[in-house]
Amino acid sequence: MTQYPTDLTEKQWQVIKNILEPQARNRKHPLKEIMNAILYINKTGCQWRMLPSDLAPWQTVYYYFRKWKLEGVFEEVMDALHSLIRKQAGR
Repeated sequence: MTQYPTDLTEKQWQVIKNILEPQARNRKHPLKEIMNAILYINKTGCQWRMLPSDLAPWQTVYYYFRKWKLEGVFEEVMDALHSLIRKQAGR
């Protein structure tokens, strides 16, 4: 699998993993790979159907994007990251 500049590092993934995947399950495409694809689309602005073929299929990525958006998961991730950064800054 190709590495993209938008890919999450392992440390970044550990911070948000429990928010995206509260119960570990076997999946055909890991959630880290799906989040990497969402970040790729966000950064490049490419169309869903033009996702590189080495990422999860666009239908799968879009399914999780829509699901997480409707469930407020992205806001939860941002709140967790905001709290972590404030703690690191001593606030």
